[in-house]
Amino acid sequence: MLAFVRLEPSARCEKIAIAGTDIHVWAFTLGESEAVVEAWREFLSDDEKNRADRFVFRRDKDHWTVARGALRSLLARYCGVDPAALAFRYAPAGKPSIARIEADGEEPVMFNLAHSHDRALLALARGREIGVDLERERDDFDPLPIARRFFFGAELAAIQAAAPGMRRDLFFRLWVAKEAVLKANGAGLSRALDSFGVSFNSEGSIARVRSSGSAAALDEALVVRTLPLATGWHGAVAASGDDWRLRFPA
Repeated sequence: MLAFVRLEPSARCEKIAIAGTDIHVWAFTLGESEAVVEAWREFLSDDEKNRADRFVFRRDKDHWTVARGALRSLLARYCGVDPAALAFRYAPAGKPSIARIEADGEEPVMFNLAHSHDRALLALARGREIGVDLERERDDFDPLPIARRFFFGAELAAIQAAAPGMRRDLFFRLWVAKEAVLKANGAGLSRALDSFGVSFNSEGSIARVRSSGSAAALDEALVVRTLPLATGWHGAVAASGDDWRLRFPA
């Protein structure tokens, strides 16, 4: 089980090693006291502080501040630099990456962050594009209308065929898998969710990508692995190839 832990605002400098075939996933909480939020805020750049201040609701501002501060703190340890030394660049669809050159012979540290309510997931790898998504299951809606609008035919058929009590679980498992694929591909929601499908194995733990029509350029080597989270939470990581494994260092 991958448990959500509380991370301490700390500028620890010891480097965390990560193998080329590993993807590390950190799961952490975002709800903190005002004092702890302010401690995390010290990790942010001026631009990031300005972005945080644009949130309308204090809770959203605090959660974003903790998530971004934790991102900087953990990335700094993987890169072996001070958190303040990190700079980011952004792809056309908004996916961030580290704007620095790694030491000779090292693949760059790649990452992806997801948060939902007061929880977050951070996935990291070396030299491998990755995507991660997190959702809290809701029991106040019917998944079928949304599935009819956004899902691939085989996915919709699976949800329709599932027992009523299992439809929400399957819906969210598919949703986080598809979102993780989009984030690994760097497209975000600029690519339609119904332009590709994911097909799970019999255990429901690993999925593969099937493109459709205009989505032919989608990387069909992407593999999705679901995360073993507590009941009511769904998470998935997507990356290219079969040669990677999940590690939970926290």
